[in-house]
Amino acid sequence: MSISKFTADDAAWVRFGDSGVYIGNVLHEKNSTSMGAGFACFEAGALMTWTPSYDEVIVVRSGRFTVDSEDGSVTAGPGEVVWVRASAPVTFRAGAQKTWIAFATHPIWDATPEAKSQASALHPVDGPPAD
Repeated sequence: MSISKFTADDAAWVRFGDSGVYIGNVLHEKNSTSMGAGFACFEAGALMTWTPSYDEVIVVRSGRFTVDSEDGSVTAGPGEVVWVRASAPVTFRAGAQKTWIAFATHPIWDATPEAKSQASALHPVDGPPAD
């Protein structure tokens, strides 16, 4: 099939360490050879520091989402897009309320060396916290 539709209910969810960061993959190395995509839920004030080796596009669905890097910070709200380029250390963080994002990566983020080296920080969960 040349088209597919996914919801957060279709995602394979993991929690990043003990943080309030939940990542739900819908396109991953088991069903895609070209890109990754999914959803994430950040509890109010939650943050995640990461150095991606892939490009990532983030679409904020609700709340306020900030990406901090050595070049500065970018904050986006609902309907806005943030582009994170490969190899820049970043900190992703939610504002004062629970924040939902959708993301797409090229290549597949969870197939990258840094994701595999951090696999012990990614704990499978049934889904994000209820609203």
